[in-house]
Amino acid sequence: MFTNHLTSKLLFAVVLMFSTMVSGAIAQDTGVLILAHGGSEQWNKAVVEAAQPLEKDHAVEIAFGMANAVTMHNSIEKLEKKGVNKIVTVPLFISSHSPIIRQTEYLLGLRDTLADDPMPLMHHKDEYLAMVGKEKADSSQLVHGMLIPENLQPLEIDAEVTMTPALDDHNLVAQILHDRISKLSDKPSNETVVMAGHGPNRGKDNIKWVKNMESLARKVQDIQKQQGKGFKQIFALTVRDDANEQVHEQAKQQFRNVVRQSGQFGDVIVVPLFLSSGGREHAVANRLEGLDFEWSGETLLPHPLISDFLVSSVNQALKSNSAGDTAK
Repeated sequence: MFTNHLTSKLLFAVVLMFSTMVSGAIAQDTGVLILAHGGSEQWNKAVVEAAQPLEKDHAVEIAFGMANAVTMHNSIEKLEKKGVNKIVTVPLFISSHSPIIRQTEYLLGLRDTLADDPMPLMHHKDEYLAMVGKEKADSSQLVHGMLIPENLQPLEIDAEVTMTPALDDHNLVAQILHDRISKLSDKPSNETVVMAGHGPNRGKDNIKWVKNMESLARKVQDIQKQQGKGFKQIFALTVRDDANEQVHEQAKQQFRNVVRQSGQFGDVIVVPLFLSSGGREHAVANRLEGLDFEWSGETLLPHPLISDFLVSSVNQALKSNSAGDTAK
C-alpha cells in the first residue's frame, strides 16, 4: 500500500515535470514581436511596460516606427538569435486599415506585393542604406528630411511568422474607453460622447477605420447600460491629421459641428482614441477652441488592459497555429 502510494506520487511528479518542460519548450520556441508607432521617451516607455507580462513566457522585442524595415529587421534578428523559430507579431496600432499595416505584412512576407507607396523613413536612414548596400541616398529619395525606400524588399526571416490584428474594435479597447469616459461623466443620460481618432489618409481606409470605431461606440454603450442609464449618444469620427488640406479641413469642421450641435442638448465628453500620450492627442482638443466640452486627454496607455490585449492576441495566435498544425 505504501509502495503504491509512493509510486503514484513519483508518477505525478514525473508527469508534472514533463508538462512543465514541454510548456517551457513551447514558450522558448516562440518569440513575440510588438510593433508600435513610437514617440517620446514617455510614449515608448508606456509600450515597453505594457509588454512586460509577455516576458514571463516568451522572448519579446519591440520595433518602433511606421513599418520601419530597420527596427523590424533588428528585432527579428534578436529573436532568432535567442533561438525562436516562430514569431507572433502584434501590431499595437489603433487600426488594421492603413498602409503601415499593409507594408508590415509585406516586409514579413505575409503579402506578395507592396500595396501602397513605401512609408518614409524618419529615423535609421543610414542603417537602411547599409542594409540595402548603398552608401548614399539618391536626391529623389529624400523628401523633407525623410528617406523614401527604393525597391523595398521583404525582410529575410528564418522563423515562421504570423501576425495578429491591430487594436481595432477589441472588447478590451471598449472597456478602456469606458473607463476614460466614466472619469468625466456625471449624468450619462444627458451626455453625448465623441470619440476622436487620428484616421488614415485614404478614404477607403477611413470608412473601415470609422466602422471599427462605431463598433467600439456600441460596445461602450453596452457596458454603460449594464451599469445603469446609457449615454445620450456616442459619435465616432477621425480628424485626418495627415490627409491633404481639403480633407483635413472637412474633418475639422465635421468634428466642430458634432460637438457644437451636441452641446445644445446636453453636455459633451470628447475622448481621444490614441495609443499613448505624446502630444498629437492634444491637437484634437485644439480643434475645438471656443466650444464647451469635457476632456482629460487620457489615451489608451497606460492601462493594464493593454497588457491583457497583448497576451490575449499572442495566445489566440498560438491556438490558431496549433489548430492549423493539427489539421495538417
